[in-house]
Amino acid sequence: MLEAIKDIGSLKIKQGDKDILEILLQDPNANGSYNKVAAIILEESQGIFNFVDVELEDYNSDKIFSYLFRRGNSRESNYSLTAILTEPSKTMRTKFLGWFSALWKIKNLPLKDEEIIYLKQIQKTLENEESTIISRISNIKSQMGKEGFIITLKIRTEEKDCYIGEISLFRFLLKYLVDKKDAKVFSTDKMCSLCGEIKDTVIGNLGTYKFYTLDKPGFITGGFNEKNAWKNFPVCLECKLEIEEGRKYVQSNLLFSFCGLSYFLIPKFLWGKEDTLNEVLDILVNTTKRISLKEKIVNSSIDDEEEILDVLKEVNDNVALYFLFIDNRNKLSAAEKIQLLIEDVFPSHLRTIFNAKRWVDEKFETPFHFSTIRKFFKRSDPKSKNDDLDKYFLEIINKIFKFKRIEIEFLEKFLMKGIRIAWIKDLYFHSSVQDAMKVLLFMEHLDLIDMEVKEMELNKFDVIFERYGNQFRTPLKRGLLLLGTLTELLLRKQYSERSAKPFMKQLKNLKMTEKDFKGLLPKVQNKLEEYDSYDTGKRRIAKAAADYLLQSEDIWNLSLEEMNFYFCAGMNLADEICSIVYDKEEKPNGTGE
Repeated sequence: MLEAIKDIGSLKIKQGDKDILEILLQDPNANGSYNKVAAIILEESQGIFNFVDVELEDYNSDKIFSYLFRRGNSRESNYSLTAILTEPSKTMRTKFLGWFSALWKIKNLPLKDEEIIYLKQIQKTLENEESTIISRISNIKSQMGKEGFIITLKIRTEEKDCYIGEISLFRFLLKYLVDKKDAKVFSTDKMCSLCGEIKDTVIGNLGTYKFYTLDKPGFITGGFNEKNAWKNFPVCLECKLEIEEGRKYVQSNLLFSFCGLSYFLIPKFLWGKEDTLNEVLDILVNTTKRISLKEKIVNSSIDDEEEILDVLKEVNDNVALYFLFIDNRNKLSAAEKIQLLIEDVFPSHLRTIFNAKRWVDEKFETPFHFSTIRKFFKRSDPKSKNDDLDKYFLEIINKIFKFKRIEIEFLEKFLMKGIRIAWIKDLYFHSSVQDAMKVLLFMEHLDLIDMEVKEMELNKFDVIFERYGNQFRTPLKRGLLLLGTLTELLLRKQYSERSAKPFMKQLKNLKMTEKDFKGLLPKVQNKLEEYDSYDTGKRRIAKAAADYLLQSEDIWNLSLEEMNFYFCAGMNLADEICSIVYDKEEKPNGTGE
């Protein structure tokens, strides 16, 4: 993946003719959360600095060079006197005063005497005015509420106010401090693991992504000596800069949303890099803009979040795609945890996946989306505020994109959980059952799950059974489905007569066992007789259900989840089943339809 990011960075550096400082600088407002800048104003007069005030101003993206921001370790200072505010006192002491402390610890600092005096005068003023500055920043923070902002330093002279990025000494120190950190773990005359060339210097502490860290001895190849860490992942300085630039581009342009989860879509070019790199990046960037501008189309066959994948499926297989899901919800945290990395997904994979989606779409009035799967793999408890099923959902997505087998028992467990919640709440039950059927059909068409198939005699209901692939290709599943349909017709009859469905108690919140199902058919028949609603059509359905159940093994080889699922499917398909046993003008007796 890093090689792909490096290729993107290399291209962007060439196109932009960028210098090293431009590559090293970061946008403190890259995520749009910090739209204000609080500048500590120090007035310089004959080498003496006096604190003036802390002034609040709007953030300006054209002033990236002026702000001179590059993030350091969260517990240490940054590479210059610009920081994102956390707590006023903490930011002041760690990011500002801490920057000076760290600087003076460096031996043989390559600064002239007058430059050292210049910096120490600034430090002295900041230390003397520390409590006042913290108080001013705290006041601003209380006025800003939850809105974040950036702290920086400005030097006021007779001529003008200068941001630190406009002072050559601070620009020099930023580059020097970055080089100093890189040189902490390095070796000479070794091969770079990215470009494959022997380089004068390779470093071992590439910090472009936070998830690559050497802060624990066990992370270091060959033991516990940090000096050997370059062996883990040797990278030359040229490739490091290209990765940094590539990351910035990916961060700004290739971030997408997938069923509520953020991910980076990173293209890797297998051949024809120079010819195809720009073309594919242009597709990715322009599609992002188009998605953000267009109005939502209800019942569109392509969800907004899927559109970028739908576009990429038409690209040739000279590009592979990485899907990098990172949990960075806590943006102030130093941690950057990979939730999932899906590697080497080719456009032809996407074509196969979208063909399966359209095959499913043709069978229902509403389209199937990946969000249909997400409904069942979001929260284990609908009352919870946290999405605690992300891991399971991403595992499924990984298997879909990589065409790996999925245990059907695992799927049905969560599908039935969602259906039961809808049943108990009496809310969206039929759409939940239909969504669960879509999920299984989609998986089946991609050959990701196993469906048992048995030869059976032709039946008048075959036209419906055939419509749903292999889902109903055993006598037992068909028997349960028709039993579900008959039960649904009874519930409709009860509701039309009593505005209630007392028979629902017999269904035990859809946790019926094999014994329950075997005793359910006569109960439904008797109850329909009591309501004088056991007409010819229902008798046909009941007879077919009984025939199929009798053809089944004495001991049913289905899990509790499966039995209840096929029963629910029958409830959901009641209208389709009725269209076969009743004439067009005829309706089930007494159901109020």
